[in-house]
Amino acid sequence: MNDSKKDYSILIVEDDPIIARVLETILKDSGFSADEPVNSGEKAISRVAARKPGIVLMDIDLLGHISGIETARILFHIFNIPVIFVTGHDEEEVLIHAKEADPFGFLVKPINQNILNTTIQVSINLHEKLTGTTEGKTGGLTQIQCEELTGSLKPVVLLNDRNRIIWMNDAAEFLLEKSYSDLLLSDAPSLIMMEDPTSGESVDIFSLDPVFERPLKLKQVQHSKQVVPKIFMINDSFGDISGYFLELNPASE
Repeated sequence: MNDSKKDYSILIVEDDPIIARVLETILKDSGFSADEPVNSGEKAISRVAARKPGIVLMDIDLLGHISGIETARILFHIFNIPVIFVTGHDEEEVLIHAKEADPFGFLVKPINQNILNTTIQVSINLHEKLTGTTEGKTGGLTQIQCEELTGSLKPVVLLNDRNRIIWMNDAAEFLLEKSYSDLLLSDAPSLIMMEDPTSGESVDIFSLDPVFERPLKLKQVQHSKQVVPKIFMINDSFGDISGYFLELNPASE
């Protein structure tokens, strides 16, 4: 396992800068590659979308609008990134709630280096076995979808299984005329509304067939825009629907 440690970059999500630096030092001393820490769920999702780490150490109490537990659920079920909780809480109620995110470990601060090192290696081994199963091989975003998140000018929006917006790229922000931070966890069907450009009839893009190829007019924006929407289901490593990948391909008007 020692030879493979450097293959697993680890992202620290912690809003206390001192604790974040301590964890970063522990990881480097243990032979792991540590990414620059982030302090909120929003930043964690954006970092993972831009540069997929091997594993995430997640604080439960975070700054911003999205909790550590919800962020962990998104990272594992949408991006297929294993998460280990690192928290100051050891109450049974917190643990029960945290289990909803399917974490690969739960460590209570202050962190012992040997225990952290062992937990990470066990998590890596478990995740490798999980991704080797039939469902695990197709769990989360596809390789092409991952590349489209930040490497494409195509507007892309990620939704969770409740049709809440969990991430969008710069092209989507420009198209929708709103920032990702303003729309985080907002109800997508009530915000991304479209109509037939000829008849003016409203169209529910979240019930469209993936082969739909007709341009639609985007509503609730200042400038007239037409797109060809495509929406694809995302399944997690257990085969359950965990979210949706929405493309808003610009069309000629």
